[in-house]
Amino acid sequence: MPTKPNGRAGRARPRQQDLINGRAIRDLEVAAADYVEIRDQRIALNQSEAALKTKLLGLMKKHGKTSYDRGGVSIDVVTEQETVKVRVKRTDDDDEPADDVATDEADA
Repeated sequence: MPTKPNGRAGRARPRQQDLINGRAIRDLEVAAADYVEIRDQRIALNQSEAALKTKLLGLMKKHGKTSYDRGGVSIDVVTEQETVKVRVKRTDDDDEPADDVATDEADA
């Protein structure tokens, strides 16, 4: 076994020279790839969220509402910021739509 600079036997750690010579450090590259994948998913979700938020704000304006609160769904228009705040109470039946919810087919 090679001897480390501190005199102990064992495998020597990669040095800065390894990085300069272009040798890969696998765990850094894997961690970087994992990070980029999650970051890209977050960015895509943020873009989808922004589009849906804009649509919701437009629908609130279309229906002349500044707030809406029914069946666990609460929507408030924040006029100063031109945005909406949305809260939905989770229930066991969240997978099924309510029977008496009105929809506007033009927006679908």
